[in-house]
Amino acid sequence: MMNFLFCQIRRPMTAGLLALMGTIALSPIATLFADTQTASPPSDSAAPSEVKAQTDRPAEAPQPESTVRSLFDGKTLDGWKNPYEWGKIEIIDGEIKLTADKKFFLVTDKVYHDYEFEGELKLPEGKSNSGFMARGQVEPNRVFGYQAEADPTDRRWSGGLYDEGRRQWLNPLWNQPEAQAAFDRNRWNRYRIRCVGNHLQFFVNDVPTTDYFDPVDLSGHIALQHHGEKDQTYRFRNLTVKELGRHEWKPIFNSEILGRSVPEGETIPGFKSVGGGVWTVVDGILQGRASSEANEPNGMLYSTKQYTDATFRIVYRFAEGNSGFFVRSEITEAKPFVKGVQCEIDGSEQVGGLYQTGGKGWVAEPLHYLEKQFPPDRRDVVRSRWTQARAGIPLDDMKAKPKKQPEGTTESSNQSIDDSPWQTMVVSFHGKRIVTHLNGCLVTDAVVEDLADSGVIALQLHGNQDLAVDFKSLEILAPVQ
Repeated sequence: MMNFLFCQIRRPMTAGLLALMGTIALSPIATLFADTQTASPPSDSAAPSEVKAQTDRPAEAPQPESTVRSLFDGKTLDGWKNPYEWGKIEIIDGEIKLTADKKFFLVTDKVYHDYEFEGELKLPEGKSNSGFMARGQVEPNRVFGYQAEADPTDRRWSGGLYDEGRRQWLNPLWNQPEAQAAFDRNRWNRYRIRCVGNHLQFFVNDVPTTDYFDPVDLSGHIALQHHGEKDQTYRFRNLTVKELGRHEWKPIFNSEILGRSVPEGETIPGFKSVGGGVWTVVDGILQGRASSEANEPNGMLYSTKQYTDATFRIVYRFAEGNSGFFVRSEITEAKPFVKGVQCEIDGSEQVGGLYQTGGKGWVAEPLHYLEKQFPPDRRDVVRSRWTQARAGIPLDDMKAKPKKQPEGTTESSNQSIDDSPWQTMVVSFHGKRIVTHLNGCLVTDAVVEDLADSGVIALQLHGNQDLAVDFKSLEILAPVQ
């Protein structure tokens, strides 16, 4: 069954490569932390079914009340399990002690969603490495996912974010001296891990070390790591958790919603259009098309609601031309009909970058953070992930052989959109900070000082070119009520 909706819309030009503006940059990590809770002093020697989007919506919906609960009674391993066929676990003097000659994790029985965890660990003398898993994914003889690192080497990356068994370092503490100084290998170190939605925050001895948005895991196990150093014993104690509810993806549109009747004046439910191009719903897919022969301006498909802080997940495929996803933007009467920041959607190396229409132009190009945030010996790993992401290979499907993603062009192409891979872009905007991911790879993480406090979201069709882009779904990350 086919349901057709036709309209014309318009989209601002995102012309080619422009110089990256120097006024927008990543803020120091301390200025990005939104957490205002006061932690207890470190112990040294002491033992919506319907998503609302009004402009007055708080940055994070109020979380359900919860109490701090102990994860370890000091005597038994109730609530914990070892998914490995190796590893020695002892309970001595109110501590969990792990010993092994190869890596393993002790994990909670329970899966946690949004929560705040606290725990202490002490490393042995000599070569050692450990950490706490946050939202760990568990299989027989394998644990992977987010890890708050305990790294006593000279580089001092304790409290950094490592993606165990997948993408490796996401937030090494390279060139972050305050965070690097938080860990003291000669004493017990207290970690605090806060996970709310796709926002991960790590603290070591009250010092903020990681403030990161990542869309991959919204739930998982808490775990204690033994890195595998033979005869080394790792010690853990005072393990607590406070549950803070959960988040899940809620559809703004998908095949079901696109099949519904449309209110007068809307193109699809909750969206209006302006400018050139044609939007059509075919078999539950939103198709955007434009033609170089039509001589039309850019087109916009924009929300009837305003958004403040939010995270969106867009599933799309692309054949040719230039599109984009606008955040907190303003629809205008004059061409190009929009003013705001867009996340680039095309087949070029600029995909996922941030472009400000009616403003500075390019404010953050893909991997703009690389040289500032990663040491030279780690940059090739990130570049490899980026190549994988652009090719349409999902994070968890490293062995897949993707169909070739077409290069962005304003010229006619013989590429069929049905032969293009589906891509997943996640866009988070909180305060003045915008973070974009493509297929699990961080593309941009930038502060845009003149970003509007609220505005519409919008999809764009670039005028005066042959363009073909399909959207399967658009979702918002929302707290479960």
